[in-house]
Amino acid sequence: MSLVQTVATPRPTSGLKGMGRAALDRLSSGFAIAVNPGGLLKSELHNYPWPWTLGVSGFAFVLFFLQTGLDLHRAGQATPSKVLLLTLLGALFGTVGVALVSATAWILSYPFGRKLPLGWAVRAFGLAYSPALIYGIMGLFANLVWGWNTAVAFGVTGFLWALGPMLLTVSELTEDRLAPSYLIATLCGGLLLLGWGSLALG
Repeated sequence: MSLVQTVATPRPTSGLKGMGRAALDRLSSGFAIAVNPGGLLKSELHNYPWPWTLGVSGFAFVLFFLQTGLDLHRAGQATPSKVLLLTLLGALFGTVGVALVSATAWILSYPFGRKLPLGWAVRAFGLAYSPALIYGIMGLFANLVWGWNTAVAFGVTGFLWALGPMLLTVSELTEDRLAPSYLIATLCGGLLLLGWGSLALG
């Protein structure tokens, strides 16, 4: 049994307690994508509704954009209102932006035998940012507690960590065709990185 399967095994509960238990199970198995992305994409992704997965990517980018604003504010280049604006942009970019990029990958994979539905691609792309969310939380802690400038150090590292699950997602869409998978994943990663840089750092 894989790590993802072990972590994500549902427990029979009911009511509000059951909902909380299910949320914790999803959260813990979602973080396990950092060590076993293929296992989660193949066997557990159906357990995640798309609003949940886009919430993961949305929260990750909220933290990245917030840290960018805090870094700029510390340097005297951003007002508190701009920090708030960047945080809201992060929420929009991490949800709508990630959904649009996942749709782009889904469309581009059509000539290569793609059989999976659009909803699968959206869920997989959103959940790919579980590792990035870990980095975002660590970065915000370092930013607030130690006063470090963390947007680039933690943000770019977390973003790069998400590229592994993203490549596996595209590989599933292209029926494991290596060359188009790398091309599509590179394009999608570039779009996200360019968007983040232009909105948050531009």
